[in-house]
Amino acid sequence: LKSGYDGVTCEIVHPIVPCKRPSPSAQAANFGSVVLVALRNPLTAFPSYQQEKAEKYHNAKEQVTKEEWISFRDQYVGNSTHSPLFQEWKEFILEWRNMDKYHVAMYLAHEEWADETKGVALVTKFARVLKEEGFPIQYHTDDLACLWHKNILQSAIQKKKKHEDEGRYVAEYTEQQKNFLAAELRKFSSELDNTRPGDDQLKDILTRYSADFK
Repeated sequence: LKSGYDGVTCEIVHPIVPCKRPSPSAQAANFGSVVLVALRNPLTAFPSYQQEKAEKYHNAKEQVTKEEWISFRDQYVGNSTHSPLFQEWKEFILEWRNMDKYHVAMYLAHEEWADETKGVALVTKFARVLKEEGFPIQYHTDDLACLWHKNILQSAIQKKKKHEDEGRYVAEYTEQQKNFLAAELRKFSSELDNTRPGDDQLKDILTRYSADFK
């Protein structure tokens, strides 16, 4: 983030593809040092990768079939000993965490945007970070709760209802996969040594993500 410059957003809509490219650090002179890292629980992120890829590249209009999800899941999520997709998900987060020329001011957990307990706090902190970096905030803090409710929560409720009306299924994992991913999330959290900004917040998010694999 840097006031007066366009922000750069990296959106991942399908499995992360390793590739040779310049590190984002190579562009550090063009931007401020603050980074906001958005992340989502693998529990729903991995099905979302597959669905959005189908929509983006194959013009899919409906949810992928259960058979397609299972095939994708077992190929990319893997088994009880190795998960290629989880490693890519983890490395994406670590790449931004570890870059010396940037520091993470905030981790934006996808699930918190539409959470009635955490949503307003997330938006308030998000606005504070932007303001501290010199970006104009057009609304007072007291207005953020109303804006969140109208523009984020209601949109999430409508999307959920649409999916329910369409009869969308909830993507499932095998017990082996759930246990493995939960353990890997706990391990990831334990590996963070509080030497980088935002580690405490990231550890908290990872712990909650692990608990979701019940």
